[in-house]
Amino acid sequence: MIIDQEEHFRFWEQASIRDIHVERAILAKGERALFTMQSSSFFCIKRGNLLVLLNQKTYSIHPFEVIHAPSKSLFEVNAGSDGAEYILISYKAERQSTSGDEPLFVDEHKDPTHITYRVTLAQPMMLYEIADRMLETQQQEGPSVPLQLKASFYQWVYHMVEQYYLQSPVVKTASPVELVIQTLEYLLQNYAKPHTLDSLAGVMGRSPGHLSNCFKQVLNRGPIDCLIRLRMQKAYKLLAETKLPLRVIASSIGYQDAYYFSNAFKKYSGISPQMYRKQIKEEDVISLAGRNHIVGFPDPCYIPFYDNDNYYQYLDGGSDEMVKNIKRVPMALLMAFGLLLSACSGGSSGNTGAATGDGSTAQSKAPASQVNSSSDINTNENVQATTRIVNTSMGEVEVPANPQRVVTDFFLGHILALNVKPVGSNGVFMQNPYLEGKVSGIEDISDNLEAITGLNPDLIVTGNAKSYDAYSKIAPTVFLDNSAPVRDQVKELGVILGKEAEASAWLTDFEQKVTSAKDSLSSIIKEGETVTVFDGGLSKEITLYGNAHTGRTIHGELDLPMNENVIRSIDPKVGWATISNELAGSYAGDYIFMAVDAKAESFDYASDPVWGTLDAVKDNELYEIDGYKFYFSDPISVMGQIQDIVDMMEERALENSKK
Repeated sequence: MIIDQEEHFRFWEQASIRDIHVERAILAKGERALFTMQSSSFFCIKRGNLLVLLNQKTYSIHPFEVIHAPSKSLFEVNAGSDGAEYILISYKAERQSTSGDEPLFVDEHKDPTHITYRVTLAQPMMLYEIADRMLETQQQEGPSVPLQLKASFYQWVYHMVEQYYLQSPVVKTASPVELVIQTLEYLLQNYAKPHTLDSLAGVMGRSPGHLSNCFKQVLNRGPIDCLIRLRMQKAYKLLAETKLPLRVIASSIGYQDAYYFSNAFKKYSGISPQMYRKQIKEEDVISLAGRNHIVGFPDPCYIPFYDNDNYYQYLDGGSDEMVKNIKRVPMALLMAFGLLLSACSGGSSGNTGAATGDGSTAQSKAPASQVNSSSDINTNENVQATTRIVNTSMGEVEVPANPQRVVTDFFLGHILALNVKPVGSNGVFMQNPYLEGKVSGIEDISDNLEAITGLNPDLIVTGNAKSYDAYSKIAPTVFLDNSAPVRDQVKELGVILGKEAEASAWLTDFEQKVTSAKDSLSSIIKEGETVTVFDGGLSKEITLYGNAHTGRTIHGELDLPMNENVIRSIDPKVGWATISNELAGSYAGDYIFMAVDAKAESFDYASDPVWGTLDAVKDNELYEIDGYKFYFSDPISVMGQIQDIVDMMEERALENSKK
């Protein structure tokens, strides 16, 4: 951002704020939303990962992030595999003078309401609480509501701006082990508080999925399982050493009443709290396993863990990599959570390892994220690794000659097209319908630095210039322009990945299929006829596309001609325009492609007073396409989109010929 902190705060202090409006939206898996913001707005992600197309720039947004957009911004929002929830806070701000007639900002580019910027929140829960309070206030009635709403808005702005300037230029990359240690230390001090995976992830400033994955990589169990273990260790001690009633013990370790505590205790240990207490008192029936929770290891199982690596064979399974990770966790923490006792305790239900015939615990398979599933990668460890120098827009970069653990944020489909399977990518791209069946085993990393670090990549391919420096600290990183023509991207990736032959073969196949598709469509679309691409159905405002975004394949690759009014009205650098539904007739071609949410929308155009008059509707030449599928621009998707268009138009031509 160009504005410094002092100017930013001064603007909000002196600006006149009005028309504050807050709304919450929930998107289902893979759902898509398209809207134009008439006012400046804050876009806050509460749950899930979203791919946001904002004014022709793509952003991968995850929880604990806020993005600010100026008025008249076009949002296209695509939810990931778990759906998403977001809050929009829109407002109008009028600039005022600082003294006399001197304007506060002469340069509009220094006006914070006219700038797009992104904030990674260090304290997200505070802003979420303010947003929820604004939603509640907005639903009330009374003369004080606007004032209450404005007061909350100023609180929001203060905390948001403060966190923007406090955030580091590069987000700190905590390793999975470091994150697990931090979380365990937090739980050790706060085990009596109510926790869920979401709330715990919020406290740690991570997404629930990332926090859970880190725990499984390091400890082979989730954070809530560790919390239960800690509570049970505390319960064993209180039951054995005190006469406190169960309701007091339950409350002190985080259970709402004795009933829930008793059920949890029995599920964990196999006996009720009362029975456990009885066994402790009756020395003649004490079980050795019961004692282990209190007095530690019996002699046969004792090994000096502080200087003997063999001790880790007694942990619950895990790969060699997991054992290395566990070694880095302080022993005191592992013992406090009962993570060293389970292998010797003779069958606690918390033990996830499988017992072998000799009484030891079988190790589990390595996490999927640690296995490279690329079919074309040489996995012979005796082959000496070499590197190459490639020229990129960021300068020369030294990359592996044969990268084995590729991570990418935007170029999943491109890399798969070259027969390389990345180990990590953005979850939203993994939901691409055209990539179905091709992404199993790939980890969802969004643009989370910790998740990327945890995958130990040897090459990162990014379309986000702002993340380039941060990614480069993790592994060799190459930047590609995500708006470049797909052919250029494939060629460049072929060089970067050492897959020039595969890239050449793909380009040859692509050109052949494009030529074949054009030949098929030439018998349907006659010379002089035009095609128009809309988005929005029968909404009051719809989007008109040129040779970009949803129109990229239709007008770009297939060269289907645009209506003259479309050519005149759309800035090629922008690629789209918003128009009133009532003006559709001025832009409608002989054939219309209407992008909709295919899972939830379909419109009766013939009965509409505007659309029903259009020749394309009368001639049954309006085609509803899935806007979500046509959002993607990778080689595999473009090829799929081309085939979908051809199939759709050929089927309709056959249908119309029978009338």
